[in-house]
Formats: sequence, C-alpha cells, structure tokens
Amino acid sequence: MRTASSLGMDATDRAASQILVVVASLAGVLAGGRAADVWGTRRVAVSGLAAACVGGAGLAAAPIVWAYWAGLLVQSAGVMAAVVGFLASVPVAHLTGRIRHQVAGAFAALAAALIAGVGLALVAEQVGGWRAGESVPVLLCLALFIASLRLHSLTGPPTQVRPAPDRFAVHGVLVVLLGAGLQATPLRNWADAQVVVLLALALTVLFACACGQWPAWLVRMGTRNTAESSTRRHAPVSAAVTAGGVWGFGQSALATVLLVLLSERGAGQAAGLIAFAGFGAGFVVAGLVCLRRAVTQRTASALGLTLAAVSVSLLSTLPHHQPFLATTMATALAVVVGTGIAMAQVASVTEYLAALPSDSRGVTAAAYPAAVVLGGAAISGIPYETVITNATRVATINQLLWITVVVLALAAVLLGRSAVALAVAGAAAVQYVLVTVLSEPRYAQRPLSLAVFVLSGVIVGIAVWIRGRQSERLARTVAGATALQQAVLRHPPAHVGDLRLACLYLPATTDSGIGGDFYDVARTDHTTRILLGDVRGKGLDALGIVNDVLGCFRSRAYDTPDLTELATHLDRHIARTAAARNDTELFATALLLEHHDHSDEVRIFNCGHLPPVLLGQQRAEEVALPVLLPLGFAALTQQPRPAPTSVPLQPGTILLLSTDGLSEARNASGAFYPLLPRLLHIPAGDLPDLLRSLVADAQQWTHRLTDDIALIAITPRGSP
Repeated sequence: MRTASSLGMDATDRAASQILVVVASLAGVLAGGRAADVWGTRRVAVSGLAAACVGGAGLAAAPIVWAYWAGLLVQSAGVMAAVVGFLASVPVAHLTGRIRHQVAGAFAALAAALIAGVGLALVAEQVGGWRAGESVPVLLCLALFIASLRLHSLTGPPTQVRPAPDRFAVHGVLVVLLGAGLQATPLRNWADAQVVVLLALALTVLFACACGQWPAWLVRMGTRNTAESSTRRHAPVSAAVTAGGVWGFGQSALATVLLVLLSERGAGQAAGLIAFAGFGAGFVVAGLVCLRRAVTQRTASALGLTLAAVSVSLLSTLPHHQPFLATTMATALAVVVGTGIAMAQVASVTEYLAALPSDSRGVTAAAYPAAVVLGGAAISGIPYETVITNATRVATINQLLWITVVVLALAAVLLGRSAVALAVAGAAAVQYVLVTVLSEPRYAQRPLSLAVFVLSGVIVGIAVWIRGRQSERLARTVAGATALQQAVLRHPPAHVGDLRLACLYLPATTDSGIGGDFYDVARTDHTTRILLGDVRGKGLDALGIVNDVLGCFRSRAYDTPDLTELATHLDRHIARTAAARNDTELFATALLLEHHDHSDEVRIFNCGHLPPVLLGQQRAEEVALPVLLPLGFAALTQQPRPAPTSVPLQPGTILLLSTDGLSEARNASGAFYPLLPRLLHIPAGDLPDLLRSLVADAQQWTHRLTDDIALIAITPRGSP
C-alpha cells in the first residue's frame, strides 16, 4: 500500500503489478529451463541471480510506475530462472540416494530464510519506508550470487544440445497466458470453483510443456503399452506438478483466510502475520523430519495433505471475542498445515529430481516451480478490498476456506493412498460430529477438542497405513513364494505322449504358496514318466528337499532306460541328502509311473505312498500294489531289486494320484475325508474340473486343510 501511494498507483495499477509478477515468473522459469539445457545450469543460475539483483535495485529506486514495473519484471524472471538452474543441477551435483537429504534441508532452510526475510523486510519498511523493504530481497540475491560463483557443484554446459520437447514454445506461451488469467480472474468476479478448474487446466498444460506430450490418462499415445510406459516414466513429473500447485494454492489461500478470520475476531493484521509464520515453521518441521527418515511420496501425501485439509477446515471454529486464544489456535493449525504440505513436497520433489531426464533436464525441472507460481496465482489475485469488505468477506472467505479443503483432500487422494486419506478425514469428521451432537458446538471448538480431532485422524491414518504396508509386504512375499514354487513345480502340458493329464497343487500354508508335495512329468523317446510324492515337513525346509528330488528326477529320467534303476537313483539321492544334512528322519514317499506309447497299461513303483485310485463308470477303487519303503531308506539298492507293477489303463478310465493331504483332511468330529465314496459324487467333467471339484469338496469337508495336497489325473488320450 505504501508503494502504491508513493508512486501514485491506483487499484488497476496494483492489479497489473500482480499480473506482471506472475507472467514474468512463468516466463522466467520456462525460459530458464530451456536455457539450462542449451547453456548449462551454472550460467542460468548465476545470470538469473545477477538479473534479480539488477531488477530489484531498479525496483527499489523506481521514480515512476513504469520503472517499477520494469524492475519487477526483471527481478521476478531472474529469481525464477535461478531457481530452475539450481533445481536442474541437483541430480548431477548429488548422488541419487542423497537427493532426499538435500531437498529436505533446502525446504527447511528456505522456510527459515523466508520467515527471517519477511520479518527483516517488515522492520526495514517500518524504519526506512517501502524502498528499504524492497532492498532486502536485493541484498539476499546479491549474497546468493556471490556464493554461487564459488559453488563448484553447479555443472557446466551439457556436452550435446538436445532439442526442446515437442511444441515447447506453444505450450509455454499457453502456460503464461493461463497464469495471467488465473491472476486476473477474481478481478472479473469469477467463482472460486471455476478458478480451481482453470488451475487444473494450467497444470495439465504445464505437464505437456515439460514432458512434450499430454498426460496418458487424457489422451492415449499410441498403443496401450506405450501409454502405460509413458505414464510410469512421467509419473514423478505429474506428482511434482500437482504437489507444487497445491503448495502455491494452499499457501496463498491460508494467508488470505488467516488475515480475514483473525481480523474478524479482533486480533488484527499483525496476528494474521504471526499465525502465517506458523506455516513456515511447519515447513521447517517437515524438512527436519524428512532429513531423519525417508517417507514415500504416497505416504507423505496421504497423511500430510489430509492432515492439512482437516486443519484448514478447523480454522472455521476459531473462537470469537478471544483474540489471543484465536491467534494461538490459528498458529498451531498453520504449523500443522505447513508440515503436511511440506512433507508432500519433499517426497514428491525427491522422486521428481531423481527422475529428471538427462536430455531435457532444465525444461523438466521448470515444471515444479512453475506449478507453485500457478497455484499461488489462483488465489493471490483476489482483490484485497473484496476480502476485507464487510458485505462480502464472510461469504468469500468461507467459500475460499472450503475450496482449499477440497483441493487439499483431492490432492491427498490423487497423490497418496486413498484409504489413508479417507481414514484421516473420516476419523476427524466423525469425532467432530459426535462431540457436537452429544454435547454442544461450543465444546467442540475448544483447543483440546480440536487437538483430539486432528490427533485421532492421524492415529487412524497411521494405523491404516501400517496395515497397508503389511498387506503389501504379504503380497510381495506371496508373489515371491508363488514364483519360487512355480519354478520348482513345473506345470506339465495337458497332453503328453498318449496320455491326457491334469495337475493341481494346494499348499497347506496358502499364504506362502510353498509346501512339501511334489510332482513332475518327463517325456523321453516313446515313453512318459510321472513322479508324485511327499517329503517330510512343510514350508521352506521341505522345499529344499523337493528341489533336490526333482533335480535328480529331471537329470536321470531321460538317461536311465530302466524304471527300477531310476527309482534306485532317487532312493540313493535322498539317502545322500539325509547324510549331508545329518537328518536321520529325512525321507520321501513317492509314486513313480511309466507309460509306453500305444500301450494299454502303466508300470508303477509305490515307495511308501498312498495307492493310486482307478476311476471308471460308477466305480472308484484303489489299485493293489506292493508297498516298498519310502525313498531315502536305501531299500531299492538291496538284491534282488523289486520290479514295477503293471496296471491296466483302458480308454474311459482315469488313474488318480494323490498325496495324504487329501485323505487325511478331518471334519469337525475328527473323521477323515472318505476319498473313494466322495469320488462317486464328483460331477463328471474334464480332468482339471475333476481335480478342482475334488479339492473344493475336501475344503467343504474340513474347516482347515493341515497338509499339502498334490493331485495328478491321467487317462488315455483317446478317452472321452
């Protein structure tokens, strides 16, 4: 206001000054990004700071409005160009794993410097007028300029100049125009909801400007796979643009809301500035927290932005006629808002800077600071006279307050885990409603109640987040175990030689996908060999033995012409494994089958296993076989060696091999699953349907399977 009165500026001139700042900032950040790709980040950062010093000096000494505007343009463009230069140099100057520490420290230092700078500028303005206040930023830029000359971490020019992204100039001009429109829309009495829509459009165009293409969710680029890969590649840029827009929007909205709400409650403008300083303190807190602990972007956004939305909504409950209490509560809530927004910034910017492409690092780095400018422009254009006018301020501020809550909440859902965001907001809202209904609204507005609302939301959100992390770990464990099991147990084809077959495996610990049952099928010259068995134990310990047994079978099944010799090799291998492990109780029961092409019988060894079941028309019977000792007892090495038993396998019959996990399933009374009688009630179907129906029937018989189940069904290829 002092500047305007000194230079003779009216309301239109002041509005033009705000629009010029936005236009110059956006133009400076986009032009600086392109210049960083062409000339290097060092020249852009140093030149930008030099321009900021010159422009600031001209601004402070301006005798007329036009000179003031010229200095304002140069200073704004120079500052933003320097910001892009420093941002683009971060991935080169620091190891990727250290970027988080640099970003967190930078946010904490920036917030502390802004708080100190604003305070110093206010003091200087009170002492020496507006020109002294405008000189403070010039001195800060001069100090940074001198320091940047000695900063060796800034990189030089790139080795090869890359072309700018497609339509960079067109999109850049559109971003600048949209920014000017955002700054000017409140002057035309546009509704805030429309301003938010315009902000979303501006951020979308900014993304297209930085990445050279529109978001994949908006326009599919080529095939679906291309769109998905493009989305993954540009996801950090999209998240950073959204987070930056939320920062600018939330910061400007909070400053306006605090100023009016505290003035309305009799606290005055100074109290509004004190409360807004809490927003900067929240940035310091978030920076220090992120320095000590890594927080993912989704978690930081879900918890931080939702917590910020809840805190902004609680500003409407500031007490009347108690200026000190209202200021204290507003400051505390501003700290929470700043912490929440800053946590999302640190996490998003860390991933964003680590993913900057080497061929267009400067242009891509320009997206984030430009988004912050656009977000601030959507709010800071609200005329000060409109805000403080008695006739309109209540409706304007209430609308702005709840629009800010909606923007923060939507950003929390978009950038973070929606379950956590909804849990935080829902817990705080439900508790507030309960307190209001059960007692009185005035009790819900007490500081302790407000603290409990926020704290309860945080606790619920953290609990949901921890649960989500546990679910993710379990999902990764199950996926890894399933992949390991599938690598060990290879699923055979539906047709092998003259046989049709189906296999099914169900581990007892269904959450791990690993068990001690095994099967395999080997196809040699005119012969099909099948192995099904069960080793002692379950889980990972049993899986190691299963892998040894199957490895021996796969290596010997193709080179051993005699089935008896193959069984002997398996017996010896398990015995050697038991000796190596010093495990005297290690053994495996198994069925070993062999079928020659064009034969109507199979030859079977039963090594301590359950006998196979032969299924025909309305009949199910066990196949009578000599039962040998399990593999691992070296029984097959004794003379004379046993011979396999031939079992007829006619067309229309099915030979079912199973492990004891099926027959030993118990019901509530302790009765074992009656395999043969239940087989007669299984509906007719194909082999895979038969096995699935059998397992489903067993699961209905018992409340919980306690052992692994492996099933193989075989039938002649010509069977119906």
